Amino acid sequence: MATLHTANPELGMPGRAGRSILDFGVRHGAPILFSVLLWWVLWWGHTPSVATTDEAMKHVSWIGVIALFYVAWQARAVLSLSHNGVGHSLVGILVSLLPLFVVGYAIVDWVRGGNPLSVFQVIVMAQASLATLIDVVIFTWFSLRLNRMTMANMAEGH
Repeated sequence: MATLHTANPELGMPGRAGRSILDFGVRHGAPILFSVLLWWVLWWGHTPSVATTDEAMKHVSWIGVIALFYVAWQARAVLSLSHNGVGHSLVGILVSLLPLFVVGYAIVDWVRGGNPLSVFQVIVMAQASLATLIDVVIFTWFSLRLNRMTMANMAEGH
């Protein structure tokens, strides 16, 4: 008989620790993956060599699509976290700030002359900043409003 602390090989289900890690990844994985992607583009360089404006726009549009997926994943996370309390919301807010910290560090490094950036990389930073600000400002406000409504409903006994 399997306990809650171990995996159940008969059912193929992870143990409590595996479920916690998976749950954290589903809820907070978008900012972490987005930050890693930004770090890779800004320092280890995915700088496409483009000959035409059409080729440049193709690469920039992919960054926009990735930013939209990030925003959608975060919207889903906000809706699933809203009923779990303020503590989960605060963790979500802090993790959501990771991409903005990466962009901020890249800007400081760029201004100091430590990391010369291409036009493509600057556009990536601008799009990432906008997506992260949408997440942090709008979704944080929405999450806190949902938490307040949930707390009010719980206090009323609904």
